[in-house]
Amino acid sequence: DGVDVLIGMAGKESISELKDVHPDGCVLYDSRSAAEVKPEESLAAHIPMEVHGYGIPMQRLANEATGSNQGKNLVTMGVLCHLYDLPIDIFTSHISRIFSKKGNKVVESNIKALTLGYNYCKEHYPLNRQFEIKEGMQSRTLISGNEALCKGALDCGLKFFAGYPITPATKIMEIAAKELPKIDGWTIQVEDEIAAIAAVLGASFTGKRAMTATAGPGLSLMTEMLNHAIMAEIPAVIIDVQRGGPSTGLPTKVEQGDLNLALFGGAGDSPRVVMAPSDSEECYSGIQLAFDIAEKYQTPVIFLSDLFLGQRIETVNIQDNVDHNRCARKKPGQKDLEDYQRYKITEDGVSPLLVPGEEGAFYTITGLEHTIHGTPNYESEVHQMMTAKRFRKFQSMNDDLPQADIIGDEDAEIGIASWGSTIGAVLDGMELARKNGVKSKLIKSIMINPQHEESFRKFFNSCKKIIVPEMNYQGQYASLLKSRYGIRPIEMHIPSVHPVSPVKIARQILEVHNEETK
Repeated sequence: DGVDVLIGMAGKESISELKDVHPDGCVLYDSRSAAEVKPEESLAAHIPMEVHGYGIPMQRLANEATGSNQGKNLVTMGVLCHLYDLPIDIFTSHISRIFSKKGNKVVESNIKALTLGYNYCKEHYPLNRQFEIKEGMQSRTLISGNEALCKGALDCGLKFFAGYPITPATKIMEIAAKELPKIDGWTIQVEDEIAAIAAVLGASFTGKRAMTATAGPGLSLMTEMLNHAIMAEIPAVIIDVQRGGPSTGLPTKVEQGDLNLALFGGAGDSPRVVMAPSDSEECYSGIQLAFDIAEKYQTPVIFLSDLFLGQRIETVNIQDNVDHNRCARKKPGQKDLEDYQRYKITEDGVSPLLVPGEEGAFYTITGLEHTIHGTPNYESEVHQMMTAKRFRKFQSMNDDLPQADIIGDEDAEIGIASWGSTIGAVLDGMELARKNGVKSKLIKSIMINPQHEESFRKFFNSCKKIIVPEMNYQGQYASLLKSRYGIRPIEMHIPSVHPVSPVKIARQILEVHNEETK
């Protein structure tokens, strides 16, 4: 566990980060003369014995290449090329492509900075394959969670995006603004998050696949319009890239604190779909499933990512062959149009949806309770009938939901249930525990609500002990599982604003095992 390489370009500011470097990891530091740095501010002087230190004259090499300190990052990249035994020509070609519009002088100076760092490290630190990277068997995509979300949405037919800038979700809007006009789509930046979701519902009402992206404070503002979408049965996808809260909170730190808001935020009995991907690959495929569910069942879907997942970059296997029409809206037939019932009572809870402007009928759309024709109505019988209809969708969509994945040793007695980006740390922690002779298994699902409850019940019944780790103070997912399945888990509440440590997961598994074997 811990950091493999700490790049100490900030000098003294990096000293506090040394504690995160694991034994046999390494630190890159600027090897300026001792006369230039006070002992208490020297990163090199604080490097532990078990950690490898690589002194690189970053500032001198950057000045030599570019005439300023601005090339230090590329000097360091050259050093990493050598330490990881990577072909430098891949990086020089990318530099040429990225900086081509700035002219040959800029391209050449940046390539020189990279090359100077590479050659210096090669000359002074012979390669010992400490950081060997094995070549993969297939090509993979290097992408962040935010980028994967936007690509997935675009690939499955997104035509309209409305948003308001907010950390850490703004990148999604930036990509949409660049890409949607290329496919006759629209991106609008509005005055606040309330206007954003209102615009999304308007676009969806006219037949377009529409989406917004925000963080916790924005989702809080959207709850009234989210309720409207549930009552009026309008499809919509809302991405929440979670950050530390409450209120403005910690915009640049991670937390999984919005689950209760996503599940229960709103007036009355207002069911909604909630999903949470665990990696960038699930961001790509999961957002497509979110649109399919929203369109088919005419309901809003809240997609819970988080800062760590949204901003980290990883290699994933993305399949681009997407069927844009795999889950189309239910359309009224000719017989339906003779007496069009927008909120017709059906077995699956889904009514034929007529887009405004299509010939044949028209109807009222409102946030008030209504009859099958959309006419406002306050009668008890009507309200009970329509409430049951809205909830019936969630029973019907079970066949469209992916089964939960069970990962680990089938015969393990220690089970783990977690969600979102915490899954990655859980898998690493399980492997660490297994190396110490303790088996465990994990149940994971991108679906938070609804879930394939039968598979969860079967999993929980096969475990003697259940651990639920998550990045919030209250144990929000644990509370959901307790109320839904009647389990009594060991809860790990981790509101540290940093990604979960695999070692912490492994220690909990070992602790539970030791308690059971006493």
